[in-house]
Amino acid sequence: MCKILMRKSIIILWWCFLLLAVACTTNTDKTKPLKVNELAEGTSDFVTNQGNEQWRMGNYEQALKYFTKAYKMVKQSGDEAQTATLLNNLGLVHWRLENNAQAMECYTEAAALAEKNGMKRLLGLTYTNRALILKEQRNFNEAFNQNNEAIRLFKEIKEPRDLAIAYNNQGQIYRFSNNFSEALMYYLLSLKECEKINYTEGMATAYQNLSTVYAKQGDKQKALATGYKCLNLSLKVNSKVRISEGYRELSRNYDIFHKPDSALYYFKKHYDVEKEIMEANQSNLLTQYQANLGVEVKNLRIKNLQNEKEIADNKLLLLLVSVFMVLLISAFFVYRYLSLISFRKKQLELELDNSKKLISVKEEELKTYIVDLAQKNNIISRLQKEPKNEIVSTTQEVSELLEQKILTDDGWDNFKVRFKAIYPDFFSRIRQSGIAVTEAEIRIMVLMRLQLNGIEMANILGISPQSVRACKMRLKKKLHAENYETVEDYLKHITK
Repeated sequence: MCKILMRKSIIILWWCFLLLAVACTTNTDKTKPLKVNELAEGTSDFVTNQGNEQWRMGNYEQALKYFTKAYKMVKQSGDEAQTATLLNNLGLVHWRLENNAQAMECYTEAAALAEKNGMKRLLGLTYTNRALILKEQRNFNEAFNQNNEAIRLFKEIKEPRDLAIAYNNQGQIYRFSNNFSEALMYYLLSLKECEKINYTEGMATAYQNLSTVYAKQGDKQKALATGYKCLNLSLKVNSKVRISEGYRELSRNYDIFHKPDSALYYFKKHYDVEKEIMEANQSNLLTQYQANLGVEVKNLRIKNLQNEKEIADNKLLLLLVSVFMVLLISAFFVYRYLSLISFRKKQLELELDNSKKLISVKEEELKTYIVDLAQKNNIISRLQKEPKNEIVSTTQEVSELLEQKILTDDGWDNFKVRFKAIYPDFFSRIRQSGIAVTEAEIRIMVLMRLQLNGIEMANILGISPQSVRACKMRLKKKLHAENYETVEDYLKHITK
């Protein structure tokens, strides 16, 4: 009862306070308050940093939004140097999102501004970035022209790190054009530049590319040796992305040289690191949401401070309300005490609710895992004991196939048995086409035949969506050499 009376008295006092404030400020000048958003996140540097953070976490759609916003702000300011830098960043994001046409436009515009303002390093970066896109489009002559210009600029301004990257890109262009001897030479040049400045991550990349070329040339000893060097350097810099690539390179090489046990061992290592990366990204997203909440709280505090400043500047108002100061102060402390108790109660309730939700999510994950495992075992058991005369509809068979996960060679073998029962001529027609495709690429085509998207393929294969996309790109390049525009065209051909 006392609390209710106290709150009512506080409300009445505040209404009196507001009425006096309105009466006293009717004919007085009001100072224009500062914009909170401008103080908190109104600068282009702040927005650019947000974009860089999203890029680092692999959230390319969000990075595109931040970089586009920063670009518009900087372009209005007339800062051509910063505009050129942001255009290059936008080109990188569009490239990651596989929008190569938009990426080339950004790089070209960035190059024009960089050349105009004497930004040689940025100009070199735009050249080598454009070369990578031209390489993917199989326009090797133009790719060499662009990358050679980047190499010339980086030599001129003595930028060993950028020169190492340009050498590495040159090796990539030669490798994609099947000129492995020239690719090997430029990878070694890249490694040499990295060693000059002790650029460990660059050395790891160079050794990985060298391992790939040696494997293509059939040099088992050098391929494995450089693969292990790549992995050791990646572990040294503690880069999970590089470590994952190192494990994948060793797995691929052992598979090429017919060592399935070692290939499977390093593939599992690669899978574990990819899983850690995905979990870390989720943690980073949670941290970002918490940071955004902190910004909102900070903005509210700034707004409250501005309101207090207006009150302090109005001397007449302070004189008229001085009578109420003692009561207001007392009421304020009482109200603050009651609010603090209420806040702590709500905070404890929120923590309890979050704990219950977390427990519920973990229970659901466990149930899902158990159900998934049981379904897979039932499918395998039913395959082993299936009666000869039993007829199951194609739709049901496909549905059961989509519930499986292909994490091991045994899982793939079981999957193929069921798939052949539905599409008996699929694998034989792939062999008859005479196109050399890997087992991983066959798996991608099988899942595409079942009309799955990239994320669904990644879930079934137990790999990341980026790995699925990379495998599809390699398959598309092989089929393009055989006059097939897309993988879908090839699948239509073999399933006629």
